Amino acid sequence: MSKKREHHKLFMVGSDAPFQFTEAYKSLRTNLEFLSATDDCKTILVTSSVPNEGKSNVSINLAITLADSGKRVVLVDCDMRKSVISRYLHIPRDHMGLTNTLTGKNRTQLANALVNYKDLGIVVLPVGTLPPNPSELLATKAMENTFEALKQVYDYIIVDTPPVSVVTDAAVLCKYADGALLVVRPGVTTIEGAQLSKKNLEAVNARILGVVMNGYNVKKPVRKMATTILILTGTAMTTQLERRAGVRHNEFATG
Repeated sequence: MSKKREHHKLFMVGSDAPFQFTEAYKSLRTNLEFLSATDDCKTILVTSSVPNEGKSNVSINLAITLADSGKRVVLVDCDMRKSVISRYLHIPRDHMGLTNTLTGKNRTQLANALVNYKDLGIVVLPVGTLPPNPSELLATKAMENTFEALKQVYDYIIVDTPPVSVVTDAAVLCKYADGALLVVRPGVTTIEGAQLSKKNLEAVNARILGVVMNGYNVKKPVRKMATTILILTGTAMTTQLERRAGVRHNEFATG
């Protein structure tokens, strides 16, 4: 199997998952729950610098882990460029989704688009039909209304977005989110790419909650990537988590 295809494999938390894998997500959940209790952090945007860093993998597992604590969680697929959420979760391509609710006039479309995964404990709003104008569609009043409607029902809204250094979609979505998580991956993320992502998020006044190091090999530490995280965070990123929860940045062995 090629390295590129390996990045697209879904590793899911559960009884069969490695202990370190599950505990890493529980640690992230604890940090986010603490932030939610003090700063009302309910809508969380998940992005990365470039493709193949595993942001959608992180989005799904974070949603499942939050739901496992009894929270009502909806995962919203806002990657209107190269969505993989539907493929990962086996949602038919012709299933209506976010784009259909944004362009449709029927108020019941949002309810019809939601997919309930009782075994995982989460609800998913798939992307729907890929549009020719993603950034413009995400900036509409209909998008704002969709988030407001979801906030009335769910405790957490996890938003999967395209890479923030590649297109502007994630930056557009920041105005709807209470905070953003930046996913990085050793061997994929470059220092320059991660720094550009941070710059792009800060340019739209995004509240950067922290960094998720995806694919971290605990048996083979990557010192250069660890240095990258420290360069990025400083006082702006994981410090918010550290001060409240007394932990370092999350290092996820997520495959």
